[in-house]
Amino acid sequence: MPVWLAVCALVALSCILALVGFCAGTVLRRADQRDLPQALLGLSHVISAMCGLLPWGKPTPPPALPEQAPSEAEPPAAPTVVLVREQPAVPVVLPRDPR
Repeated sequence: MPVWLAVCALVALSCILALVGFCAGTVLRRADQRDLPQALLGLSHVISAMCGLLPWGKPTPPPALPEQAPSEAEPPAAPTVVLVREQPAVPVVLPRDPR
């Protein structure tokens, strides 16, 4: 292997590592402490995509975002009663009184 080719490969790898480090530093500086898990997950997606720049690297499918638990439970839907007449008429839907 010629020396100039090895030097070019080292320069290319150094540039990729510097780009990853710059992205990681920028994200970690600007991310709020509460949003750090999502920021790190997004950073892993970026690093995985940058692995495709390497000759031997294959990007991996990124992990799924974690499910967030709802802060408040939604109230159950009010039950409805459908009244149907023997005579043909428009059906009437009335909400049941929760008393």
